[in-house]
Amino acid sequence: MPRELACRKCKALTTGKVCPVCNSTDLTTKWSGLIIVLDPEKSQIAKILNLKASGRYAVEVS
Repeated sequence: MPRELACRKCKALTTGKVCPVCNSTDLTTKWSGLIIVLDPEKSQIAKILNLKASGRYAVEVS
């Protein structure tokens, strides 16, 4: 299974070479924690973290 990469700009997780949320290529394997946002409009966590898109996000990115 491919290792997931975290975007350094928006913290979105991906197995590709480009971030699916912000299209950045600044990705890293050094991340920890996981947040899954299903409905960013209703999610209090998404509002606190300013996440606008549903998806998988790292809590901390190095």
